[in-house]
Amino acid sequence: MTTLQGISMKKVIVVYESVYGNTKKIAEAIASGINEYEGAECVVRKTGEIHTDDLCNYDAILFGCPNHDQEPARNLLKFLDRASIVHLEGKIGAVFDTYTGGNKDVAAKKLETKVREKMSGIELIGRLSFKVTGRKGPLFDDEERKALEFGIQFGQKLSS
Repeated sequence: MTTLQGISMKKVIVVYESVYGNTKKIAEAIASGINEYEGAECVVRKTGEIHTDDLCNYDAILFGCPNHDQEPARNLLKFLDRASIVHLEGKIGAVFDTYTGGNKDVAAKKLETKVREKMSGIELIGRLSFKVTGRKGPLFDDEERKALEFGIQFGQKLSS
């Protein structure tokens, strides 16, 4: 947690994996929503752009990835395996996925289970799934707005 002119700022990170850029757009929209909350500062990082030890520097951690063959993206799962040795007690978080067809929430549920198993110190307070029109996208019309709204709600929960 950082302090800005006497205001306690909650530091938040969205860690994601994305192949065609759709999950990245969702991660950025969620971060934009969180950043609308006056007491939060949110950054977005792809799994290869952050060291797992750096997760300790954040009050809240969100994980997101596309659904790949009914599973969360492999690179994010590998990241979670590496991060399992980092002590993240007292942090809150959420998970999300992007999907096509009738696969809503399939990867997100598995991702949620993996985070709970590997990082028992994180209290997950949200799970969402965002629809993509086809394998390469684009996202359905309202999905970025839905992600922004989730980010705003998540930011508000940071103070509770």
